[in-house]
Amino acid sequence: MFGRYHAESLFARAGALAPDRPGPFYYLAQVGLRLAGDEGEAIARDALVRVLALQPDYRDAWALWTGLYRGDDERAAAADALARHAGAFPADQWRAQLLVELRRYAEAEPLLDSLAAAHPGDPAPWAWLARARFEQARDAEGAQDYDAALVRAVNDTGDLLWRQVRGIAAPDERVAHAALAPGEREAFLRVFWALRNPDVRDTVNGRIGEHFRRLAEARRLFALLHPLSRWHHSRLWRTLQGGVGLSDSAQLGDVRAAIATTRAPRAGDVAVAAGVAPRVDDTTEETLNLEDGLDDRGRILVRYGNPDERYFWSNDAETWRYDLAQGPLQVTFVRRTSDGGGDQVVTPVVAGEAQAADYLLRTDRSGAPAPLGFAFWPAEFRRGTGRTTDVVLFPDGVAATAVLYDAQGREASRDSAAAGPLHLAAPPGLYVLAIDAERGGRTGRFRGSLPVLRFATDSLAVSSLLIAPGDAPPSRPRLEAAAPPALRISGAGSLRVYAEVYGLADDAGVARYDAVYRFARARRGLLRFLSREHVTSIAFRRELPADDPAIETLVVDPGRLPPGHYVLTLQVRDAVRSAEAARATLEFDVR
Repeated sequence: MFGRYHAESLFARAGALAPDRPGPFYYLAQVGLRLAGDEGEAIARDALVRVLALQPDYRDAWALWTGLYRGDDERAAAADALARHAGAFPADQWRAQLLVELRRYAEAEPLLDSLAAAHPGDPAPWAWLARARFEQARDAEGAQDYDAALVRAVNDTGDLLWRQVRGIAAPDERVAHAALAPGEREAFLRVFWALRNPDVRDTVNGRIGEHFRRLAEARRLFALLHPLSRWHHSRLWRTLQGGVGLSDSAQLGDVRAAIATTRAPRAGDVAVAAGVAPRVDDTTEETLNLEDGLDDRGRILVRYGNPDERYFWSNDAETWRYDLAQGPLQVTFVRRTSDGGGDQVVTPVVAGEAQAADYLLRTDRSGAPAPLGFAFWPAEFRRGTGRTTDVVLFPDGVAATAVLYDAQGREASRDSAAAGPLHLAAPPGLYVLAIDAERGGRTGRFRGSLPVLRFATDSLAVSSLLIAPGDAPPSRPRLEAAAPPALRISGAGSLRVYAEVYGLADDAGVARYDAVYRFARARRGLLRFLSREHVTSIAFRRELPADDPAIETLVVDPGRLPPGHYVLTLQVRDAVRSAEAARATLEFDVR
C-alpha cells in the first residue's frame, strides 16, 4: 500500500511538470484503480478526465473511465473534457453518449445526426439516437432509428447493440449471442424483440421503448456506487463475507424482525429454508452488476419494472414484491459491499426468496398486463407445390391476431379474426409465433417457436388432423369452421376426422393405400405413462381416383368413444409403393 501512495505522488509530480502530456495522468489513474475504495476511485476518475481532455483516444482511458461510478456531475465533467476535441471521432461519439445519459437531448441529437451522416455504415449513432428518442417516449422515431442501427449491425464491432439489451437477456440468449458471426447479429436482435413484442397489433414494438426507459430509470436510481468494491470482483471475497445468506448476523436479524412485525408478503409456493444460499448468477469471478453499472435492484427493475409493493426496513434493506400470473414473488436487498462500497444486493431472508430472485434475474416481462389465459391448437397443410405451408390456428373462443416471424426476425405472415380460425402461410422453417387474444375486455398473449412443416410432392406425407362433429361435410374450410374449441368434443354425437394425404403413387389413374386409425385413451400428463392405454383401432384399404391431395376422412358413430382424453394416430401406407408410410397425431377430449 505504501508503494502505491508513493507512486501516486510521483505521477502527480510528473503531471505537474508535463501538464500537456496524458501519460502521467493515465498512470496516476492506474494507481487509483489499484487502491480501489472511495479514495482510489476518486483519484482514477479525476486523472482519467484529464487524459480525456488532453487526448481522448489515449490507450484505454475511455473504457477505464466508463468502468467507474459516474453520476451526472461526473458525466458533465467528462463531456466538457471531450468538448475540447469537437469535430474529432470518437470524442464526438463519446460526448454524444454522455449527453444522452445526462438527458441533454437537444444537444445530443444534432451531434448524433452529424455522426450518422459522417459515418454512414456505423450503427452506433443510430443506436444512441434511438435510445434518446425512446427515453423521451418518441417511440415511432426511436423505432426508425433503431431499425437503421439493426441494418448496420454487421459493423457493430463494439457490440453496442448487444450491450444495450443484455440486461434483459435470458441465459440461453447470452450463450447464443456469444456464438454469433457478425452477419447474424441483425437477425438475432430482431428475433430477440419479436419474442418480447407486447402487442402485435401495434406498428411499433412497445417493449423496446419501455426497455430503454426502464434502463434510464435504473441508472438514475440504482447506479452501482462502488464498482471497484472487492465484492464485485472476487467470488472468494463474497464467500468470506457470508455469501448471500449472511448466516444469523445482527443485520439480517433486524431485517427478519422487521418483516415479522409488518404485513409480510408471501414468498411464493416453494418452501426452502432461508439462510446461506448461492448467489444468483454467482458462477464467475466478477458479478454481472459490473456490466451495466447497476446494483441488484436496478437489474431487476430493468427486467420487470417497478415492483407492485415495496417495503423499506431501514436505509440499508428493502423488499420488493411482484404479483405475477404464476403467483407473488418477493426478493429482499441488503447493503452488502461494506469494504468500501454500499451497494444493495439480493439477500434471501425468508423462504422462497432465493428462487424468486433467480427467476426475476433470468426472465423479463412487459409492463402491459396480459392476464387472460387462452388455448389454441395448430394444424398444417401443404399449399400448391409445397413451397408454402398453410398454418391454421384455432384459438379458444377469443378474438385474436397472430403473426409469424421468420429466422431473420421479420414478419412473414399475419391474420386476425374476431372469432374462428386464423390462417397463416409461410415457407417451411422454424418461426416465432406471436398471438394476442382478447375476451371480455381482457387480453392475453402467447410467444413461442413454431416449426412450419414441409410436405414434399415426391414422397408420402400426411397433413395435420382435424376433428369436428360428424355432420360437418369433408371439406377443409367447413371442418375448420366447425372445429371444437380447445379440442373438446361431445361424445353424444358422431365425430369426423379429416386429413390430406400427399404423394400417393398413381397406378393407371388409381391410388390405393391403407389407413389405420388408433384411438388411445390415456390420462393426461405424467400419469399417462403410468396407466395402460385403452386402444380402439380402425383400418381401411382405400382405393380411389388418383388425386393430390387425397382426402382421408372417417366418421365415428356416437358412443364408440367413451368420455376421456385421447391420442389419435393416423398411419397411411401406400399400397402401390408397398414400403412407404406416414403418420399424423392429435390429442383431444371427449366429454
